[in-house]
Amino acid sequence: MAGRESEQAVMRRFLDALAAREPFESGIVLYGPRGNGKTCLQVWARREAEPRGVPALGVSGAGPAAGEKLLRKLAAPTGWLSRFRGVSLAGAGVQMAAPPPALVAEMLERRVRRGPLLLTIDEAQEMDGEFGQELLNTAQLLLGDRLPLMLILAGTPDLPRRLSAMGASFWSRSRRLPIGRLRPDAAADAVRIPMEEHGRAIEADALEQVVSESQGYPYFLQVWGRVLWEGCPDRAAPLSLADVNRLRSAFATERGLYYDERYEELKRADLVDVAHRVAGLFVDSKRRLPGDVERAVKAALHASGRPAGFEGVQPACDRLRDLGYIWLVVEDGVRYYEAGIPSLMAYVSRNHQLDSASEEA
Repeated sequence: MAGRESEQAVMRRFLDALAAREPFESGIVLYGPRGNGKTCLQVWARREAEPRGVPALGVSGAGPAAGEKLLRKLAAPTGWLSRFRGVSLAGAGVQMAAPPPALVAEMLERRVRRGPLLLTIDEAQEMDGEFGQELLNTAQLLLGDRLPLMLILAGTPDLPRRLSAMGASFWSRSRRLPIGRLRPDAAADAVRIPMEEHGRAIEADALEQVVSESQGYPYFLQVWGRVLWEGCPDRAAPLSLADVNRLRSAFATERGLYYDERYEELKRADLVDVAHRVAGLFVDSKRRLPGDVERAVKAALHASGRPAGFEGVQPACDRLRDLGYIWLVVEDGVRYYEAGIPSLMAYVSRNHQLDSASEEA
């Protein structure tokens, strides 16, 4: 959890208030590109709830069965559920078609009136609109009534837009925590500290190289950690730069698979040419652009013969953000764009050029 101290501090304050039955009137929304640790933060929050005596439940908002999964966890499989239409009991579990959102909301309220509850919903951007609206409105009503509920939503960068579209007041009143890449010092801690906790040292130049190649992206730090741990069985020897150089191809293989998935997503969205032009603006991993991204997107759309007005530029920028290709940062009242993963941009440009050359041939 290196580099997430501020987010952890917010969650601790909420959990302490929840355990003490002290009122607070908002939930927490974590959003950012995939692989930056949002799910890990939810898992950490549920673990933190346990010593405070706060029960915790976690579900995924993805898929049509999200409401059923939540209902199963909110209620033990007792006979009262069979009173509801579409619900039946079978064996040791509850089987149901699609539980109405109102039933899930009612069960949530019953559960919270019995005592404190931490509820985390991952992949919240995938929640069905009706289910999400009912759930979030109920959560906000419970919070407004000073009932002991803490709700943490986590999702991709399009989560704010999807929550706003639901028309639920929960979003406008929530504590919003954007989750991006780690600072170099935090990225180094994310590798070094777990190694040291398991009796393994890593030399300074090796750690510097791992941090540099990971570019602050937590998923790549995890890959490097696993590759080094598995590829260096001598636990007594410190991990060296020679080890990093020897195992770089194993890391690159996993990174390449990740890049290919993102490239295919851009192809399906018909945004590879746009992404290529945008990549040209980010000459290094520290580059931030206040507004050039929109101009690059507009130029790319115009060059490809597609609508380059607001109706074309805004959806294209939104999609690039949703995919984590670019990341919006607001500091001192100024909006900046930075590369979601700088090395991904190089991969996209290189393969776009190869694809273009192949088409011309």
